[in-house]
Amino acid sequence: MKRNLLSMGMLLMAAAFTFTSCLSDGDDTIVLEDGQYVPPVTPPTTGEGETEVVSSDESATFEGNGFTVTVPNGAVPPTNSGEDGRVAFTVTDGGDLPADLPAGTTAIEGGDIKVEPMNFTFNSPITIDVPLGGRDVDDVALLYYNEATGTWEVIPFSSVNDDGTASVSVIELGYFVLVELDQEQQFAGVHIDSDYLEEGYYYYVTLVPSEYSEGNPVKRIAFAANGDDLYMANIPLGQYDITVSRERRSNFEGAASDVGYQQTWTNCDLYDPLVPGPGKYDTYTGWFEIELGYDGWNSGRPNGAWGEATATYGTGTFQATLTWVNTSGSTTDYDLHLFGPNDLHVYYGHKNDGAYELDRDWLHTVGNAVENIYTVNENITPGEYQVRVHHYGGVLGKRYNCRVIMNGVLVKSVTGEISVNKEYDDIYTFTVQ
Repeated sequence: MKRNLLSMGMLLMAAAFTFTSCLSDGDDTIVLEDGQYVPPVTPPTTGEGETEVVSSDESATFEGNGFTVTVPNGAVPPTNSGEDGRVAFTVTDGGDLPADLPAGTTAIEGGDIKVEPMNFTFNSPITIDVPLGGRDVDDVALLYYNEATGTWEVIPFSSVNDDGTASVSVIELGYFVLVELDQEQQFAGVHIDSDYLEEGYYYYVTLVPSEYSEGNPVKRIAFAANGDDLYMANIPLGQYDITVSRERRSNFEGAASDVGYQQTWTNCDLYDPLVPGPGKYDTYTGWFEIELGYDGWNSGRPNGAWGEATATYGTGTFQATLTWVNTSGSTTDYDLHLFGPNDLHVYYGHKNDGAYELDRDWLHTVGNAVENIYTVNENITPGEYQVRVHHYGGVLGKRYNCRVIMNGVLVKSVTGEISVNKEYDDIYTFTVQ
């Protein structure tokens, strides 16, 4: 299936909902600081767009802002009970970015997107085709915002394509920005010759910094399909642990089988700069070469390199999802609340009420934290409802993301932080008639 998620209007289906934002009239992607709305330097786009629900046995392709996001069959993890999971994807403009870009980079106009769900680890990598806009690939970089470390990370390119795009692979989604490099920067590159790659497989190479500060290190991933050479360019110089994985599949639409990985090579020195050539990556020199053995594949998904896949959570006519990231040195317990007519209140202390259910309550556990409230049937009581985020305990001022989906449409995506213990942020108010 293929959708242009940025161009879709708000088409309301099923139950008759009318929406009233309690934070802003007309701006769907906003930022909160200490409970207050902070206007961006330039007005953000509406953030409104159709949301596409994809199950574990489906593939999908979304377009937005010139970017193309491809979700392979099997990338959506199953539920805790092992059944097919369902994830609601949205692609919007980046809007107000979460942090200043690194020195030496300049954002390319229209080159930013926010892809959700955020703080969610997929079962296998997702591919994004990035529009270069006629620019030389050596003059640009794609940045990803790491919510755990609060820094922008360079995402490596796997290929430069004939349609003027470059491809990347990621295991988590969020904010992405294409930037021009204001000055020449040196990057390393990794190459696996096709002699080591069998046809009928998709291969992935994952780099994780060998030493990193407390938090969730960026997982740099590149891929190649069906016996093609594997390239990974735009790697910041440094020392990495390298894992090679593979899945037997003929394309992204078909189901994967024979999933496996080879042992991780630790403390690999990637300090030699990649030297651009006159054409595509096969003309470049300076690659760090990986020679694979033909046996020694471990069966299963490489959790050590990709991180543990997130068990999927519920979707429905209404869905509110709260996410944040806890690290071992910085944990917060946020709680998602839904208030409604007839004293309806869905939260950790009352997980089911009428048509609504909280299916995920996250405490101080380290990792990608998720809380989710959704409708389990269509017996929705008319009246006014309010979505709120509460700081229950732990570190103050940690960023969260909360999005609200109604009838398959993203109606609110809020990035905020609460700096007062036990305080609430009001996210969204809507009325069911």
